[in-house]
Amino acid sequence: MGKLSTVREFFRGPALSGNAARTFRRHLTYALLDATAGGILLNAPIIAIKAFQAANWHLPLREAYAGIGMIGALYLGSRMASRPKMPFVFIPGVMAGLCSLTMAAATGSAFWFLTLLGVGAMFEVVTRPAITAVLRANYPVEHRGHATGEVRKWSSLAFVASSIVSATVLYLAAEHVKAFGGAELAGVGQLFLRWLAAHAAQLFMVLAGLLSLTSFACFRRIHVDEKLDLSSRATSPEIGKSFREAMDILGRDARYRRYLIGCFLDSFFQMLYFSLIWAFLSRDLGFGYVGSSALMHALPALAAFVATGTLGRWFDRTNPWVAWAGVRFAWGGDALLLAATPMCAALFPPALVLLPVLGRILRGSVQGGWWILWWQIGVTHFAPPGGDTSRYVGIMVFLSGTTRLVASLAGMLLARMAVTPQTLLIVGGVGVIFAGLYSLRQAAWERRQQRPETIAEFERQFDQP
Repeated sequence: MGKLSTVREFFRGPALSGNAARTFRRHLTYALLDATAGGILLNAPIIAIKAFQAANWHLPLREAYAGIGMIGALYLGSRMASRPKMPFVFIPGVMAGLCSLTMAAATGSAFWFLTLLGVGAMFEVVTRPAITAVLRANYPVEHRGHATGEVRKWSSLAFVASSIVSATVLYLAAEHVKAFGGAELAGVGQLFLRWLAAHAAQLFMVLAGLLSLTSFACFRRIHVDEKLDLSSRATSPEIGKSFREAMDILGRDARYRRYLIGCFLDSFFQMLYFSLIWAFLSRDLGFGYVGSSALMHALPALAAFVATGTLGRWFDRTNPWVAWAGVRFAWGGDALLLAATPMCAALFPPALVLLPVLGRILRGSVQGGWWILWWQIGVTHFAPPGGDTSRYVGIMVFLSGTTRLVASLAGMLLARMAVTPQTLLIVGGVGVIFAGLYSLRQAAWERRQQRPETIAEFERQFDQP
């Protein structure tokens, strides 16, 4: 009976009604479509490595462009504070989908192929402050972590399927081209099959673009329960005002400044090595299309499917600082296990598989939790409800983008200087674990200061007359 109740709990969604329930359904549909597209697109680096002989310094291009998009989020966060949020999701979302479609025409160059991937990521990332504001407006605080956790859980499963299926098809297509590329084929069917195999990468990029466009069209149907302060709306773009508002928030909110320090440490050390994991798995450990994709995406996403719903419910009733510490310890442990694999495999050959699998499962178990804390609910432990939500998220995303851009460029520079991915994994893993220790220190300090323990306690302060 206990096992049956556990299974029911795993499949049961949050207790929502009215517009919150409608938002959950459309949010889930959007996330499933977006995750399916993402599973295809995040195989682009291994396509570039295997098919276009991409250099190591090409691989951080996606993160560098995403960093540029995050830098622009500071201005957009200020602009959207007193405006409807949906256009700030839909318009850049459509542009991201169009970039994915355009990648199909750039398969002759690893640089341009990965550049378009990066530009698409740049447009996608600027939607996130608006998405956070929409979800905060529509989900009750007591169920916000549960709702976002459930969405992330099921989208992780869609991501697994998409990533593995696309990687498998790409592998079979490459093998088919290799086996029959020079042979003369008779019959329309055989010619069509060879054409499909030769253009598999292009076809997958088209499919990803269509799925991405459909996902944002679905999100567009959400009705947002937002109250707008029209009196504060600027009549023309004011970039300087965005920075002044950001500096004012940072000047008066010491808690948020400390939160951003933890985010900086986390983001910098992750981005220092993240893009080079593809090269480490493919070149240093010898994994192919399917093995690299499984370790890079499928195993973490499958672990996220199992764990994220539970994490989301836990986030609703725990201190976000403590939650961040657990997430960062697991994330840093993954990098260190990967870095230890070559040495351990020389002494114990099965470690070539065992350590990467263990590390990837460890990272995947907190991957969904990292996502919903970073992009969707973490900032609501600091930002007052209302227009300040998008301003606070804009500041965090700006910092994250600056850090990501700098760290990605540093990774590219170090890769060109022949610093190995293994070395960067060690440095990055230790740095992320240090960010977790910093989070625990802040949790202990705030407990002594009797600050609100949970997001719900923080938001109840603003319900008092």
